[in-house]
Amino acid sequence: MPTTDAYGQGVSIAALTDAPNAATLAQNIADGLAQRGVMRFASASARAATVTSPVEGMESWLQDTNSLEVYDGSAWKAVPYGTQWTSYAVAWTATTTNPSLGNGTLVGQYMKIGTTCHIYIKLVIGSTTNAGSGTYRFSLPFTTATITNSDPGCLVAVFSRATTPNHGTGNSPLGGGWTTTDQIWFPSSTPGDENVWTNTQPWAPATTNVFRIHGTYQTAT
Repeated sequence: MPTTDAYGQGVSIAALTDAPNAATLAQNIADGLAQRGVMRFASASARAATVTSPVEGMESWLQDTNSLEVYDGSAWKAVPYGTQWTSYAVAWTATTTNPSLGNGTLVGQYMKIGTTCHIYIKLVIGSTTNAGSGTYRFSLPFTTATITNSDPGCLVAVFSRATTPNHGTGNSPLGGGWTTTDQIWFPSSTPGDENVWTNTQPWAPATTNVFRIHGTYQTAT
């Protein structure tokens, strides 16, 4: 009759009195070790198709999202593992006419752990930057989550420039299922008032102006 391993992990080990069966011996060892190690899958759907009855404590690596997850008895949960910040190509658009960056600079970075995404965007206006027209938006690295009676996040927006006012802090609330920011609010010249950021409000972007957007939001997947 088979016994189990000395570490109490339930790995079946054939006894000397068992009938010889190399296939059964190998299968018992492989099955026992595989589910107790970090299993690798192409995606969450591939995992669900393979591991139909997950057990609390199982771990898996999802290759499409580069995420480590553990099953807590009711759901797969992301495990922080120190992933690095990753650069992504940010699209800067406007509701009427899209701006063109020219010799300005626009960079974006993110760090994603499970469905939590940290983001940082920096825009520097150049001498040949065309401001376009309309409400400005920036692309996000991942689609936002849809949350009942709540929001997936609210990003912080900051500007700095040489003329007065030379610094200000705004915000950009996010909605569910979005792939870009929507309205970005900055303080106007009237105390307590804010304007949606456009090519003219609160003021026209000028050379060397710096705009930063950063924060954390929940992703759809």
